[in-house]
Amino acid sequence: MLLKTEGVEKRFGGLVAVKDVSITVNKGEIFGLIGPNGAGKTTFLNCISGFYKPEKGKITFKEQEITGLSPTQLCHKGIARTFQIVRSFPKLSALDNVKVAVVYGGKQHKNPEKHAKELMDFVGFNAAKDVLADNLNTMQLKRLELARALATNSELLLLDEVAAGLTPSELPDFIDLIRRIRDSGVTIICIEHVMKFIMGVCDRIAVLNFGAKIAEGAVEEILNNPEVMKAYLGEENVH
Repeated sequence: MLLKTEGVEKRFGGLVAVKDVSITVNKGEIFGLIGPNGAGKTTFLNCISGFYKPEKGKITFKEQEITGLSPTQLCHKGIARTFQIVRSFPKLSALDNVKVAVVYGGKQHKNPEKHAKELMDFVGFNAAKDVLADNLNTMQLKRLELARALATNSELLLLDEVAAGLTPSELPDFIDLIRRIRDSGVTIICIEHVMKFIMGVCDRIAVLNFGAKIAEGAVEEILNNPEVMKAYLGEENVH
């Protein structure tokens, strides 16, 4: 077991965005989080990654409680994440974007530039490394963000809709990349709406609806679950 959440709850005033969510993620697996829009998936990920402090519950990483730690503290412990809207330093070169993560990540490197270039090659970054991040397209930005996350020497990578905006022709290669990241020793939790991506990479998935976990298990088992179908399609459409 690498990560465990127990009864995590996050409120915004009177709104319960995440309610009593418990999951266990094993080392070396790709764990998916799915659910309708507004189900609480990103809020839950924000609790794990330190952007939100839960009102209730406990989060454990490598058998150490990390509940309420800051994103910087969690980064140095080995947890990195990407965002729905890719964030970069637009006026820095692509290479410098990754070098920043190498320098300020959890491990010192004798040659940060060399390590950054190796990571960019690993994720298949196909533009010139000295191009400004502001001039990159969606696919290039996504690969750049993955390189930056890996540059922090992460053991757990949190992906928030990493496949969003990709064309059908781009998806298979991106699925292969996520598998290669896992095979390199990085455990992954991913939020995703692209079901082809979920079915292509995930070992297990959990489903959130109205902030609560309604199902967890193997991919095919969950996708055939009546409660999951009801959450996505509405009760009147489930027969």
